[in-house]
Amino acid sequence: MIRAADRTRQALLDAAIAVFSEKGYEGASVREITREAHANQAAITYHFGGKEGLYREVLLATFRAFKESNLLDAEKLDALPPKEALRLFLRQQLLPLCRRGQLARFTRILNWEILQRTEVFQELVVSQNISAISAAEGLVRRFLGEAADREAVAVTTLWLMHQGFIFVRGSEHLSRAPLNFKLDDAFVDRLANLLAELLTVGLSGTGRARGEICR
Repeated sequence: MIRAADRTRQALLDAAIAVFSEKGYEGASVREITREAHANQAAITYHFGGKEGLYREVLLATFRAFKESNLLDAEKLDALPPKEALRLFLRQQLLPLCRRGQLARFTRILNWEILQRTEVFQELVVSQNISAISAAEGLVRRFLGEAADREAVAVTTLWLMHQGFIFVRGSEHLSRAPLNFKLDDAFVDRLANLLAELLTVGLSGTGRARGEICR
């Protein structure tokens, strides 16, 4: 039998995932989370030690979800042609446009971290193997070459991580006049394909340019 305390803890975690995904860490309020979970602030303090502790658990759940989904597994991406691996990576970034499923919420949480990096996320980056970041870095190295220096890889990885984020943050504008795009799976597929085409040219050109400089 599930204890009442365990049900409350899970309700708080589920509510926090929903609220943090929509508003980010700074924009989310404890009051909103507890209202969504039908709990009180004392329950957050009891189970998580406060808002930061709750957010830490949300981030850990996010990292686990990506590892378990296997969508951005480095070995899986390495087995695909570079452009196809890039397309799959971008499609995963764009999932929140469809606003469906827990994985889309987790992707949105990572997108918020691109915009507003938190101390708790930075701390966990050091100790956790975050598949989205590892996947982005692996893709960059395939285009730039293993000889690329650490600075170039880091900057290009950060650039790649932002590409889908731009559209997720501007999703409301995409769905309104004058664009009036229908943000469904078909749109996400088309957008991922187009971005993959554009970014493949950019990344390939960067790789060639670095090779010419090194010669």
